[in-house]
Formats: sequence, C-alpha cells, structure tokens
Amino acid sequence: VTALELVEEAITRIEARNPALNAVIYKMYDHARELANKDLPDGPFAGVPFLLKDVTSHYEGFPTTHGCKFLSNVEPSDHDTEIVKRFKRAGLLTVGKTNTPEMALSAATEPTFRGPTRNPWDTERTAGGSSGGAASAISSRMVPIAHGGDGGGSIRIPSSCCGLVGFKPSRMGTPHGPDTGAIWEACCGEFALTRSVRDSAVLLDQVGGQDVGAYYSAPAQERPFADELSADPKPLRIAFSARGPADFVVHPDCVAAVDHAAKLCADLGHHVEDAAPPLSADLIEAMGEAFLGVLAVETACDIEEFAHQVGRAPTANDFEATTWALAEMGRALTGTEAIRLKRVLYQVTRTVGPFFEDYDVYLAPTLGEPPLKVGELNPGNPDLDAYFARMFDFIPFTPLFNITGQPGVSLPLWWNAADLPIGVQFLSKMGRDGLLYQLAGQLERAQPWADRRPSLLAAAAE
Repeated sequence: VTALELVEEAITRIEARNPALNAVIYKMYDHARELANKDLPDGPFAGVPFLLKDVTSHYEGFPTTHGCKFLSNVEPSDHDTEIVKRFKRAGLLTVGKTNTPEMALSAATEPTFRGPTRNPWDTERTAGGSSGGAASAISSRMVPIAHGGDGGGSIRIPSSCCGLVGFKPSRMGTPHGPDTGAIWEACCGEFALTRSVRDSAVLLDQVGGQDVGAYYSAPAQERPFADELSADPKPLRIAFSARGPADFVVHPDCVAAVDHAAKLCADLGHHVEDAAPPLSADLIEAMGEAFLGVLAVETACDIEEFAHQVGRAPTANDFEATTWALAEMGRALTGTEAIRLKRVLYQVTRTVGPFFEDYDVYLAPTLGEPPLKVGELNPGNPDLDAYFARMFDFIPFTPLFNITGQPGVSLPLWWNAADLPIGVQFLSKMGRDGLLYQLAGQLERAQPWADRRPSLLAAAAE
C-alpha cells in the first residue's frame, strides 16, 4: 500500500463519518497528498495518516485557533513546534486538525466556536476532552493515531470515553519548545492517543525527550519504550482504589471497571491490595482551589498573548462565559497569591511521592462516571463554582497526577451494559513510564480490545 492510498482512505473515512461526530474541524487534505507523493522520512510511521489537535502545537503554514472564535481569522503559524517536527520525522502525515474545547479548558469537547464532538459509541454522549476530537476520530477509525495533550486528564479522559489507549508521559517527557518552557505550570504534556499499546510506545520513542533550552526535563529512560513490550513485568506491588483518597462518589460502572482490572492484575501474578495515596480532605480541597487558581492565571496570560496576535483588546463577547470568568479570576489574583497556590501544588506532590515508594503502580478509575450526555458541561455557564464542581465530579481522579507529574495510562478494559467503554488508569512514579508500558502490554495481551467496534461502525466495513 502507498502513503497516498492511505491518505486517500483517511480522507474518505473523515468525509463519511465526521458529519455525525464533528471530530475534524480543519482539513489539510491537499497538503497531506503533496507530502505523500514525496520521499517520506525513514520513520516507523512513514505514510500513516495523522490528526493534530487545534491547540498549543503549531504546524507551519496553518492556523492554530485554540478552539476560540477570537482567533478565527488568525494568521497561519510561521513555524512548527518541536513535537510537530518530531511527528513529521516519525513519518506521520497530518490530514487535518481536531476539535478541542476553548483553550482546552473542559473535560467535554463542546466549544461554542466549533460545536460539540460526539462519541462514536453513543452520539448523544461526549467524546471527552480536551482531546475529544482526536479520540472520536481514532475510535471511529478515521485515523489510527492522533495528537493530544493532558493538563488535567485531557488524553486519559477521552481515551476512557472512546475505548482507547491514552498515555500521559512523566512531566516534561515530551518537548514544549520553542514557544514555551512549560504549559500550565508544567502540569500539561503533549503526546498522542492510540488504539494499541505498541503504537503509543513506538511513538513516544520518536517524540520523547527534551529540546534545546528546556526549563525542566524528565528522568532519562532506561531503554526504548518499544522494548518494554517484549516481556511481561515481574510481579508488581499494585495498590488499587475505586474511590480514591477522599472516598469520591463514583458511578458503579467505574467501580466495576476497577474491580475487574484489579482481579485481572492479580490473576496475572501481581500483588494487589486496596490502598490510595494519603491525601487529607483539607489538602484535597486546597489542591482543587490551587489548581483552578493556577489555570486562571495561565488563562488570563494566554488571552493577553492572543490579543497581541489578533491586534486588538479582547472582550467578554470574544470568549465563552466560563473562559472569561476564569480569566477574570486570574487577573484578580495577586502575585503573592499565585505563588501561594503553586506552593500548595508542590505540597501535594511531596505528599503523594512516598506512596509510590511502597507501591510500583496505583490503579484507579479514569473517570467518576460514564461519558456524560452532550450538553451537561455548558461552557456558557458563568458560575465557575457550579461549572467546575460538575466537571470535577466527572474527573475526580485525573488532575492529581498532572499536579504530581507522574506517568499514567488509561486502558479500555471494561464496557458497561450500554456498551460504553469505561477506562481505568494505571499510575507510577516519575520516570517509570517504561514500567507502565510493560504492564499495559501484558494487560493488552491478556484481554485484547482491538476488535471492539463502536456502534457507529456496526454496519460499516473496516
């Protein structure tokens, strides 16, 4: 098969399936065709169709709108970000850009600017966020792999919603240059969503590692991540908890998914016991306040930078109500208050760290409930407390590990009675990404998921 044939097949699938899903919001078809007709880089993904998330990462010659109508007429980017350069060197051919919530600030991909992205397993439900466009496109077999970012769970959340592998590397495990030193106080990392553990591991080998001038850097890996899939891990000490350190209210489907995964791990020879990181209720409450405050400051700063790009001052009418309210909150915080919030995040990280000296891996739900109905998270709601309270009921487990910077992977090991995927996430200590790939590969071999097909494709030929 030729690269051009693959690109044309991806285009055919996007054109046929995207109207029902709204996953792809910007087409780069002619560009991909042009690249497919040229000599391709000698990378492991040479000729593989790919989609880029329309936020953070720039692709030279094409605009980046961050899901904002304020940037609807922004000039095309004049450079590639470093991770895009690495995607290209791996041989991936970008055929378009995927939908994202405004400024990637939601766990549901439903921007006012582009409209909601829907879940192929049930089009009345969200594909998750903020990499929901990527997840919907992969799950519906438009492309096999797509770019995502994870600042509060934004790779793992949509992977859970859509039945995919969503790997979040250790803090700064992938490059952020040249435009920034760290995204969201280094809580956010860029990578990808895939259908298989193999594709994720091979791609991280291609794009991982820091670039020149990086402010932070992740621990060095011991060997290629792809090599971790060649053998099962030794018996591991795995802690699991379906309700987390604060006894979160968790949907029975998510509890069942964790219980199933814990039993599977035990059957594979791992030592499994019920335990969770020792975070007090007071510290969890302070953590939520601090994380939201840091996002507010970052959002206010990002909007200022957008204003320089656009050439005029932004107004409330240029942004969704929740985004504007968050920015207003950030503008109201003083410098000393912002530092105090950052120190709370540091305290959380120090508190969680010792838990992973006692356990190799922590198993938890990816989400607190199955995929929400489209519209449950309304970006037009100016009541930040109510909006984020509802969001964190949905995602009580993911942001903690963005704050601590630890690697994590959501795996599709469970489907509920309505045939909706319910992911579980496995976490380990900083720098033990390879161990997670070992375990994920073992679980994939023990309970394969590649042949599971969403309802949207029930009658379609793959």
